[in-house]
Amino acid sequence: MTQVDPAQLAVVRQNYKDAHQDHVFTFWNDLSPQQQHTFFSQLESIDPKALNSIFQKATHSSQSTTIFNDLQPLTHSEVKSTTHSLLTEQQDWEQRGLDAIANNHVAVIVLAGGQGTRLGSSLPKGSFPNIGLPSHKTLFQIHAERIKRLQTLARTHLATKTGRSLDDVLMPIITWCIMTSGATHERTETFLKQHAYFGLLPENIIVFQQGVIPSFDFEGKFLLSAKDKIATSPNGNGGIFWALHTEGVLEILQKRGILYTHSYSVDNILIKIGDPVGIGHALATNADVTAKVMLKTRADEPLGVICHINGQVRVVEYSEMDTELAALTDPDTGEFVYRAGNVCNQIFSVDFLQRMPAILQTPDQNLLIYHPATKRVPFVDLMTGQEIEPDAPNGIKLELFIFDAFTLAERFACLEAERASEFSPMKNPDGLDSPATCRRDLERLHIRWIKQAGGHVVAIPGSLSAAGSESLLGFEISPTLSYDGEGLEWARGKTIQACHLETKDDAHFL
Repeated sequence: MTQVDPAQLAVVRQNYKDAHQDHVFTFWNDLSPQQQHTFFSQLESIDPKALNSIFQKATHSSQSTTIFNDLQPLTHSEVKSTTHSLLTEQQDWEQRGLDAIANNHVAVIVLAGGQGTRLGSSLPKGSFPNIGLPSHKTLFQIHAERIKRLQTLARTHLATKTGRSLDDVLMPIITWCIMTSGATHERTETFLKQHAYFGLLPENIIVFQQGVIPSFDFEGKFLLSAKDKIATSPNGNGGIFWALHTEGVLEILQKRGILYTHSYSVDNILIKIGDPVGIGHALATNADVTAKVMLKTRADEPLGVICHINGQVRVVEYSEMDTELAALTDPDTGEFVYRAGNVCNQIFSVDFLQRMPAILQTPDQNLLIYHPATKRVPFVDLMTGQEIEPDAPNGIKLELFIFDAFTLAERFACLEAERASEFSPMKNPDGLDSPATCRRDLERLHIRWIKQAGGHVVAIPGSLSAAGSESLLGFEISPTLSYDGEGLEWARGKTIQACHLETKDDAHFL
């Protein structure tokens, strides 16, 4: 193992000393040459002065008691809706979106850095095996199959539009980008390989890793997780903007001719991946950022709200929102005044994504500020060298939030979607936003699709009815059979016994 060059070491040491972070060298002389080499690589990759500035901005911002006197909700004219817009307008958006997908202009990006820790699993949330669906599918499989179905729909759309036979139209490609963290990266890659990428071509799947940022103690000093390592944590879902650049993903998307990306959180079981209506809306409005939102259902619902602060589009986190403002209702509609719930579902133009690295590299930029979170951070005691597992919060982790980029959009758009069709997250082991509610919401949606097609779903004889009970029928439609309720005309006038429908041949009629 090559030893660290003394001259280079001296320069790096001085950088840390100037930033008052040279305590990280406390155990340097105790390390083996190999440990020193590995540690030096990490030390060299960190700019301690810049991180001091980031820490100061983040903690100062969180401690600020500034009252935003100009807090205003989005107006009704600023929020288009998939439920209240004219049918012709929605059809136009969908056609535009399918055109873009058919021409390989759309990629999707899943934010998949989280583990299922709160669900009792250390696995990546996308591969969490215990959702309990009749099909036993994971979130990653559901997402992959929705992509496959949407590609097929776009191909059929293009063939119909151009008057060509289906055989004369190539299958479109929706590039699937998966942003992982250090905790989920290798396991995600292994999981996808083990399942043959669920039928997608591996060359059209890009797994890339979000960045990390050092963890601090309450005085702003770097914590050591080992004698030869600064403690780090993922830099939040807002790290997508830098990771797309540093991991070479943006360059790949450019070469592929991608114009728009749909980014979403991995834990939403109802997500309409690559949503052609949303993509078409972005195209129709020429928006470089489109946020898909859900109407808040209660004042204390844990969703941030998109609104205007001092004339800029911002998201106010639910924990920061004044309770009286959160409860305000519009007397004409009965809806909450601050109603546009942010659900981490957004469409970015590639042009916008290309502008972000330059903004992030701008010295003293105040556009994307890290958010501090007080956490328990395992650390090395500098006096004893012992590794400590704290019982109480002892440090600060910093995160970027993806929604902070909304204010940087030259053309921001907001599209309200129906919650029952598009939003059911899996965050808790039970109760709200749990595997149980995901199962319930997916089954309700699929039963509604059959009803809209003119059919009816009933329980297996002897089983409990879902009506008035927490029990479910056990009904599920594969994404490969239907993306959004289309292609189910064969159910018209039929009564279907609840089951898992991978194809229409799996239906049992009564």
